[in-house]
Amino acid sequence: MKVESTFIYLIMIPSLISIPEPQIPTPGPNPLPSPGPGTVPDPAPQPVPEPVPLPIPQPVPAPIPQTVP
Repeated sequence: MKVESTFIYLIMIPSLISIPEPQIPTPGPNPLPSPGPGTVPDPAPQPVPEPVPLPIPQPVPAPIPQTVP
């Protein structure tokens, strides 16, 4: 059923996010040259922090005009 697969999907996602996986650097359009025999190797790449969800602004209800008798 689709509902069961959805529950499994919701259960699997947090477990995948909580496990820190090694960040594999993908080569960009300009890859860095390989270090020579006399250069110091760069430190290990730091994991990219997950984006923090921004709070969704709630719509403010318009004030009701009070008729003054």
